[in-house]
Amino acid sequence: MKIKNIRAREILDSNGYPTISTEIEVWSGEIGKAEVPSGTSTGKTEVVEMRDQDPERYNGKGVLNAVETINTKLKDLLVDKEFTSQKEFDQMLIEADGTEFKEKLGGNTILSCSMAFARAVTEAFGLELYEYLAMTYWDKQYDNKNFKLPTPQILVMEGAKHGNWATDIQEYMLVPNMETFENFAEALRASTEVFHSIHEILDSKQYSVGLGLEGGYAPKELKSNEEAFEIILEAIKKAGFEINTHFTLALDLASSEFFNEDKNVYHLKREDEILSRDELIALQENWVNKYPIKSIEDPLYEDDWEGWSLYTQKLGEKIMVVGDDLITTNTKRIKKALENKSINSVLVKLNQIGTVSETLDAIRTTVENNLKAIVSHRSGETNDDFIADLVIATPAQLCKFGAPSRGERIVKYNRLLEIEQRLQR
Repeated sequence: MKIKNIRAREILDSNGYPTISTEIEVWSGEIGKAEVPSGTSTGKTEVVEMRDQDPERYNGKGVLNAVETINTKLKDLLVDKEFTSQKEFDQMLIEADGTEFKEKLGGNTILSCSMAFARAVTEAFGLELYEYLAMTYWDKQYDNKNFKLPTPQILVMEGAKHGNWATDIQEYMLVPNMETFENFAEALRASTEVFHSIHEILDSKQYSVGLGLEGGYAPKELKSNEEAFEIILEAIKKAGFEINTHFTLALDLASSEFFNEDKNVYHLKREDEILSRDELIALQENWVNKYPIKSIEDPLYEDDWEGWSLYTQKLGEKIMVVGDDLITTNTKRIKKALENKSINSVLVKLNQIGTVSETLDAIRTTVENNLKAIVSHRSGETNDDFIADLVIATPAQLCKFGAPSRGERIVKYNRLLEIEQRLQR
């Protein structure tokens, strides 16, 4: 592929903050467009976003400098250049930046170009995006009969930073048993019916039915973190489904958000409790024994490698121990976690690492070492459905796209429904 033109502009994400939309045109005339997401709860080792830091504009979160970088520096670098692979394109951007966390050009800047190039090549060859990404991932082992729909972790209630601290737990998710449901469409239908049942239950209790950043219910009237479990389980039954047979639960604790580094304790703000690491592990073990929880993400502070190893030793046989802030889609950190036996599952986010190629490498390192990979959205999303194709293209077993509400989440579920129909033809 030879690059004919590249152009970027500032747009808004689902939280009303600026992000980047980039278009790349190849010489055959096809154009690929990409819109990058942004996180609210972020890990320390994620690549750096380029933000304007101008307090007079979007509270410093503008991306005009990033847009200008694409429209000048990167345009000069890329236009009229010919690339034979996604990796070659991404590597040029990585080398042009030259820093570990992409501080020079910005992870958001680089990712928007990487994703746009993938879409441009897809258009040029008349492929579906998942086909192109699969060819890139599998190389000579590519087989178009290997595509499989993922198991979704579907957000239904949320707290912490995403839900105005309605609970200390950031995300409560439904996980449909894919062996029970006929197909992905049926699993999504059932999950959505449970989501609507939660609305009815909250309304009957005269609790708020307002939504958090990722579309889940975030009622401040909840009396405890555990009351949310009870409401979800009641909703499963109310919708006509059975706990364990049809649904289990998954959590994202985002524990770093309520960890006090100075005192080395966890402060559960909603319940006004101060817990040591051992006490927080014991609390989660109690939840796992009491409720049908099969996955917990970020159960401990992101720099506590020793604690993660203890946690996985204690609970890793019962649940998925998912590294997000601990791993930040970084192959080096995945390998360190393998050495320390810190996790058994990895959350994958494109904008944590900053290129399509490096994301594919992270998934490859994960699954080749018998860990589970979960392709995930961010709290600040766009209507770009790239990650839906990404999870289909790779052997990632699960996806996490938010609640069955809000357009920026629904577009990704709808893309999976479309892909499922395509694969059935």
